[in-house]
Parts: sequence; C-alpha cells; structure tokens
Amino acid sequence: MVEANNTTVTLQVHRFTPRPERAERARGGSPFAKKSSPFGGGSDSAARRRPRGKQWVQEYTIPARPSDTVLDCLLTIKRTINPTLAFRYSCGHGMCGSDAAAINGTPTLLCTATVRDWAKQPSTAPEVDDEGFRRTGDETANEPDVPAENVENNIPEGSLGVIELASLPGFPPQRDLIADIDPMLNQIRKLTPYLQADGVLATTAEGKVDVFEYLQNPEQLAKYETLSNCIACGVCEGACPVYAGGDAFVGPAALIWASRFINDSRDTKAMDRMDAIDTADGVAGCQSVRACSRHCPRGIDVGEEMWQIVAKVRER
Repeated sequence: MVEANNTTVTLQVHRFTPRPERAERARGGSPFAKKSSPFGGGSDSAARRRPRGKQWVQEYTIPARPSDTVLDCLLTIKRTINPTLAFRYSCGHGMCGSDAAAINGTPTLLCTATVRDWAKQPSTAPEVDDEGFRRTGDETANEPDVPAENVENNIPEGSLGVIELASLPGFPPQRDLIADIDPMLNQIRKLTPYLQADGVLATTAEGKVDVFEYLQNPEQLAKYETLSNCIACGVCEGACPVYAGGDAFVGPAALIWASRFINDSRDTKAMDRMDAIDTADGVAGCQSVRACSRHCPRGIDVGEEMWQIVAKVRER
C-alpha cells in the first residue's frame, strides 16, 4: 500500500507485445523449405532476430516520492493500474541485475534508479520561436519565463517530472521492458566462465591434503577481485555502440568474465582463454568508446578493464 503523497511522477513506458507464432502447416509444410540456411543461420540466428509485434508508448501518472525507485513506481502501476505491464526483477537491491532497462535512453537498473535522479522537468520556454527556428541559450537568457499554463504539454503542479522507460538496448525485446539477454549469456558460456586449475591435489609432508594449496596473497587477489563483482546484468552491453546481441562482437560482459579468470593466479588456462578472445569478434571488435563504463551497477570501470585485457592479449 503506497502512502498518500502530494507529488506525482509520469512514466512513459515503451510497450511491446510480440506477434503470436504461426502454427506449422498441418501437412508438414513446403517440401522445398530448408530447416537451416547454408550460410550459417539456423535456429540460433533466428532467435536473435528482433521479434515483430505491436509497439506503443503508454503513460502512467502515479503518486510518488523523490526517494522512490523506478522499480517501486512500476510495481505500483502493476498492482493498482495495469497488471499486464511486463518487466523483470528479482532481488530489488541491485545485486542480481535482472531488472536492467533503458531509463531516459540510458541503460541502468530499475531498482537503483530513483525518481529524484531520473525525473525530467520540461523547459519553461518554447523550443522554437515564431518563425520556427530553434531558440538558443543566448536568445532566452534575458527573457522572462513563460507562464506554466501557456507551455504546451506542461507537467501539472506537484509533479516530479517525466521518466521514459524502454527495454535494454542491444537485445531483442520479449515483452514491454523485458529484453532477451540469452545472446549475452551464451557468449559468456562460450568462454568457460569457471576456474580451471591443474587438478593436482597438493599434500603436506605427512601425506595429508594441503588446505593452503590455492592460497593467494593480497596482490594476486586484487587483480581479479573487482571483476568478480560482475552480475551479467547487460548494462554495459546495452551502452556499447558496437554490441548488438549478435556474433559481430562478443561484448564487454563476456570479455570481463574472461579477464576475471585470466587474471586469477590459480587458473592454468590463461593462454587458452586469450587465444579464444583474440579473434575478429573478440578483442578486435572493441572500439574503445568506453560507453560501457558509464553506469555499471557494481562499480567496475569496464572501459579500463577492456583496455587492459586488449593490451594483455596483444602483448602475450
């Protein structure tokens, strides 16, 4: 139950409903049809295609406090206004990464984004003059503010502003704010995201198992500790202008996971891991834009780590 508030917020949600799948032909389909393309397509490529369906923008104005998160607002809408609104979340505390979406065009987590930080207020001055030219800051600096009642689409008094929501960029939408992040997870799986030690059990002079076999010093731990915080939320991938959920670029998330084990002193497959990402769609695909660092919810400087792993692969 949301307590009474004197302030509201307006959410503009980019909604999407996929078109129902066509049923297979009763007689087995065309005998000339092929199940897979000779050019390397197949079901995997079909799964990455952007699904077709109905797209529209729906506005919701609800009571809200500046400290409320965007996830709080969506839950209020789903519970009291529209139960069909679809979005994904789990822990609600920025630990699982399942609720990544685009807020005002920026990939981030719904549960850590507050209304105070993301609500936008409209300009009180018209964007264009009487002749249709866009106004500049110099032209409007000395002009009095236009009364609120004269501004088109002005937000009512007491409103905290407007927040625009869409599914995570770079991934095909499944429904409303839910994006299909399977392409990213598959890329991570391809790079064996688990420790690969030599498998030899160290023993003490007495023949007992040496419990300090994998003991690390602080310097060794520091090399990968920050990278182990990655929660595979997809925010870095959504911000990357090169990644598009396909095979053209493995993506920053997969490279971060590879780097985590390459920098682990206990792992014995560092050279194999670097060979796996030293490809046209691996480190060579990174253009060093560093947009992936902007809103990592776990505080990883993804752009810097990407530069480090690219340099390490090329210098090996």
